[in-house]
Amino acid sequence: MKFITNYSKFIVLFARIILGVVLIYSSFDKIANPHLFARDIGNYAIPTLGLENLMTMILPILELLTGLALVTGIYLDGAALISLLMMTMFILAISQAILRGIDIECGCGLKEGQMVGLPKLIEDIFYVLLSIIILYRKEKAFEIFPKSI
Repeated sequence: MKFITNYSKFIVLFARIILGVVLIYSSFDKIANPHLFARDIGNYAIPTLGLENLMTMILPILELLTGLALVTGIYLDGAALISLLMMTMFILAISQAILRGIDIECGCGLKEGQMVGLPKLIEDIFYVLLSIIILYRKEKAFEIFPKSI
């Protein structure tokens, strides 16, 4: 694990800003158009037991708050863990759609009309790596409340 924690506090700050801004930006369209986001969730054809509406209400707000926490450095450990879990969930959803041959828009809120595919999968893996860099940082710098618990 030494290679994971042996990097500059500025690399961590850069990772926080990139990931935080992506999460904040992607939440805007989902918050503004929940009906379209609910449709996008349904397009993945994953049995959600009727939880699309609940996910539509919670996920964008969680993205917004997590992004704000990453950028500001408030409860950074918790924000990094939540972003890691969200990105892993997104990777699983995209992977199953690719494997099943479902040709749909990703619903990520970053680019209009972005389709599910290998480029989106690689992008989310990059965000997972950023989350890991933040979570396993050595120095606690540029943070207000680093611990989540």
